[in-house]
Amino acid sequence: MAKCGGAFADQVAGWTIEREGRTEMQGRTSFRSSSIQSTLASAALGLWVLASAPIVHAQPAVDPDAQSVLTAMSNYLGGLQSFSVDFSAVDEVVTPEGQKLQFLFSGEIAIQRPNKLYAIRTGAAGAAEVILNDKGLVLYGKNANAYLQLDASSIDEAVDAARNLGFDAPGADLLAAHPLDNPTTDMTSGAHIGMTFIDGVEVNQLAFRGTDVDWQLWVTAGDKPLPLRYVVTTKGLPGAPQYTLQLRNWNTAPPIDAARFTFVPPAGAKKLDPASVTVNATGDIAVKGK
Repeated sequence: MAKCGGAFADQVAGWTIEREGRTEMQGRTSFRSSSIQSTLASAALGLWVLASAPIVHAQPAVDPDAQSVLTAMSNYLGGLQSFSVDFSAVDEVVTPEGQKLQFLFSGEIAIQRPNKLYAIRTGAAGAAEVILNDKGLVLYGKNANAYLQLDASSIDEAVDAARNLGFDAPGADLLAAHPLDNPTTDMTSGAHIGMTFIDGVEVNQLAFRGTDVDWQLWVTAGDKPLPLRYVVTTKGLPGAPQYTLQLRNWNTAPPIDAARFTFVPPAGAKKLDPASVTVNATGDIAVKGK
């Protein structure tokens, strides 16, 4: 998620109009190294540095503890036939003047593998829905009452289709069949930082380095390892913008209404040609020539 990721979690906030002279902002690189050239679109964290805090040394490779937790999470999450989860995201962009701006989004995701997905995302630009079923993928902007329809027959194909359109969706990697633990993940080294807590839940804190991005992942301890937070830092852009995703209220056996995965265009909804749109730094769609 996708920026599901969003998961598709933060792919489509609304629909904007492209105008000459608007300020351009730099977003961050997609989480997967294979999608760098064709990128798709929480609570405040306090940090106290203590004199007795452990020193984290650079790791030449992924240490066994980090790999073990990552693999367990990937196998468990990827093996779930259905789940639902709430999310909030903070997406940083950097202006040409070097100022960092943060854009906030929130919503929910529901999945039934292999080819059903529903996500809703709300932010400053409005609300949007992502629907995948056996007829393909739909990206619907509620405020503009307009939608895109793309070919996809699985969740992985839906992530790729949205990325090829221009969306940058680090969160969408969590929706894949092998979340974050596959050959396309940008990972050259990694370490298990230690144990900590998120909202009273004990979690493993993992830190990884990649060619284009650094990323951290917080995974619940125990036999049902689920991601609760992850942060992606794009190293190649000025200011090193970050994408932060918080996940909560996981339900691994949700009673999902099949109607959620059905898209019926509302009255007056406009179907857009994918070739007629572009995507800005925060994942919002801009209609060309308007």
